[in-house]
Order: sequence, then C-alpha cells, then structure tokens
Amino acid sequence: MSQTVVLPSYEELAALVVELRGELAAASERIAVLEAEVTDLRARLGQNSANSSKPSSSDGLAKPTPKSLRGKSGRGPGRPKGPAGYHVAPDRDPG
Repeated sequence: MSQTVVLPSYEELAALVVELRGELAAASERIAVLEAEVTDLRARLGQNSANSSKPSSSDGLAKPTPKSLRGKSGRGPGRPKGPAGYHVAPDRDPG
C-alpha cells in the first residue's frame, strides 16, 4: 500500500503565502487595537477618588491605604502597669 502524495505547485504556494501575509497584517492590526484598549481599561481600573474626579462614594468598600506610615506603639491607655505608687493618705479630720 503505497500512497502517492501530491505536492502543491509553486504558484499555489505563492498564492498561499500572499493570503497568509494578508491575514497576518490584519491580525497584527487587531492586536495593536486590543493592546491599546487593554491599556486604557487598566488605566481606568486603577482610578479612584484620590487620583481622579470620581466621588469617594464610588470607591466601593475597599479600605484606602493609610496615609501615615507610623505603626502602633503597643502601649495601651491609662497608667503604666506595675506596683501601686505612693500617695498622701486622706486626712480624717479636715479642718
């Protein structure tokens, strides 16, 4: 069982090359348009009320980044922990 393979002629190959070059040019143009659209959409997605004219209510529920880079000290409110300090005893007979 030997199969004979028919090869295309030179003219057929040349026509195929011309057709594929046209498709490649069209695809390249479409890629450039889509890349520009992606760039525009990424820029719009990165906008919030801080870097555009949008109102702050349009930011959604995302918490904004803190403006201060200071961290918490770890201390709580009130007097320091430790033994009781000295005080003046109340006078029984004020007067």
